[in-house]
Amino acid sequence: MTFQEFKSQKIDEIVSLFLSVYQKEPWYDKWPSFERAKEYLLDIVKTPGFKGYIALYDKDIIGVCVGCINRWWQGDEFFIKEFFIDDKLQGNGIGSKLYDYTVLNLKNNNVKNIILLTNKNVKAYDFYKKRGLKKSQDTVFMYQNIT
Repeated sequence: MTFQEFKSQKIDEIVSLFLSVYQKEPWYDKWPSFERAKEYLLDIVKTPGFKGYIALYDKDIIGVCVGCINRWWQGDEFFIKEFFIDDKLQGNGIGSKLYDYTVLNLKNNNVKNIILLTNKNVKAYDFYKKRGLKKSQDTVFMYQNIT
């Protein structure tokens, strides 16, 4: 297994993996098309401060971490927008290794904090807790459906 910075020329392979992971349990996302998911991921890539990392087995992409560096008064922070591992390979330490690779690269870019949003009732929540991320006592995610 190897790791490298995200390369947008591999976007179709990344979109395929993204859909494979998120259209299944526990997420059950209902992306209307491959193109719509591709637009979503390309929007992340085009975000100022974009950083992304991938895990490869041979030449196949098996994991992805993408987000952006935000400038903040307490130091730069990396907002993880998407982090996913091939669902057939989850539980084998790939996510941990990709996370560690991401952290190492972010430290080399003087990033001080990592932030993200995730659901409490999925494995991802425990994954992030094991890596030392804490639940904020001061911040809450709120939403309103207006349709």
